Amino acid sequence: MTRHEPIDVESLPSSPLPSAPLAIALQKAVALLESLSREQLEDIASGEGKLVYEPSAARQMRRREVVHRPSGVDVEAAAADINRLTTPGEVAEYLQSRVEFTVPVLKEIARALGPTVNSTGRTKAQLRRDIVEGTAGFRVRAAAMSDGAWAKP
Repeated sequence: MTRHEPIDVESLPSSPLPSAPLAIALQKAVALLESLSREQLEDIASGEGKLVYEPSAARQMRRREVVHRPSGVDVEAAAADINRLTTPGEVAEYLQSRVEFTVPVLKEIARALGPTVNSTGRTKAQLRRDIVEGTAGFRVRAAAMSDGAWAKP
């Protein structure tokens, strides 16, 4: 399409206005495309050329790194204690009774407990629930399936 061809307004999508980041990115993309030669544009249009996104070095450095601060809590011992408990109620009581289990400590404990425990919760309540469900809760559900309704007669 050349600059002199009219745009068929009816063929345009009827979506809502783009978000601010999308609108800015589109403006920059249009400016980039306008800076290309006709040959470069033809290559992109035919699929022989391509546009590539490359994050800046500053963007890559901004990624937040996890900082592990000493908490004074023996995370491995806490994980071992939790693994010894047999019911979800026992695990919930254990977690509730330990005031030193802050959100960062609960995340460390969840990671130490292994892949069945989600460690992405943002609050104590979410993390406690995930630890209960990923440990004793997981074992109770697995036992119910192997010994319960799924067992062969």
